[in-house]
Amino acid sequence: MIDWEAARAFTQEACAEIFDYTPLRIQPRTGGVSVNHKTADDPDRVAFDFLGTIDLEPPADRMPRHLPGDPGVKNGTVAYDAVLTALTTEWPYQPKRGDLVIEIAAGGVTWRIEASEKDGSARPAWYLVRNK
Repeated sequence: MIDWEAARAFTQEACAEIFDYTPLRIQPRTGGVSVNHKTADDPDRVAFDFLGTIDLEPPADRMPRHLPGDPGVKNGTVAYDAVLTALTTEWPYQPKRGDLVIEIAAGGVTWRIEASEKDGSARPAWYLVRNK
C-alpha cells in the first residue's frame, strides 16, 4: 500500500532542496487606523527568514480579485512582476496580501504580496509586485 501523504511530503522536500536557494525575509505589514494612514510593520507578527524561489515576469493569468463595487465590471487579465514559492511547513504563519518579501542577498530588493494561490500543498504561490 502506498502512503500518499508521505510521498507528497517527500516530493515537497525534494522540490525545496532543488529550487529554494534564495535567502528571503517575510516582513509582515498592517494597515493604518484608516485608509488615509500608511501601512506599517505589524507588531503582532514577527519577521522571519527562509529560502524560497522568486520567478520574474510570470505569465499573465486570470486570477480572482476583489469584487468591484459594480458587478457589471469584469476584472480580466492580471499581471504581476514575480511569483514566490517556498516550502512553508516550518513557517510560524502564512503571509497575507500587503506583507513584504525582502531578498536578503540582493541588496534588499523588496516585493509586496498582492495575491496568493493555494493548492492544498505546502508550496503555495504568492504573486508579487516590486515595492517602490
